Amino acid sequence: MSIVNKRRIAASILKVGVNRVRIDPERIQDVVDAVTREDIKRLIKEGAIWAVPKRGISSGRRKMKRKRRGPGSKKGSKGARMGKKERWVRQVRALRRYLKALKARRRISNEIFKQVYKKVKGGEIKTVRRLKEIIAEMERR
Repeated sequence: MSIVNKRRIAASILKVGVNRVRIDPERIQDVVDAVTREDIKRLIKEGAIWAVPKRGISSGRRKMKRKRRGPGSKKGSKGARMGKKERWVRQVRALRRYLKALKARRRISNEIFKQVYKKVKGGEIKTVRRLKEIIAEMERR
């Protein structure tokens, strides 16, 4: 039996592809003399035959893949990539978080908080920048 067949048998025992099977060059005669699957299992146990570890994708490659984000890589319309509702929820939560922080630090009164909170809910205020402007305007009055 040729060494090619022995590599194939070793591959099936090790549950890897034939190309990942390695044979110790110093023990090649032992491998040639092996006749049965049991002989090959014994050689695997002794370390004359082994499987090369599987290679993964390097982290550098993964980072490169993430970097390339031009308009050509976008698949789907604006609404398909992030739904309107999801965008709305994020926006409202950000504004409410900012409002609560101001209230906790006592930068705004409860009265202003309530008025502005309702404006956020109604969609009148859509950005933190606009929120700051409106609060400054209310405080001036």
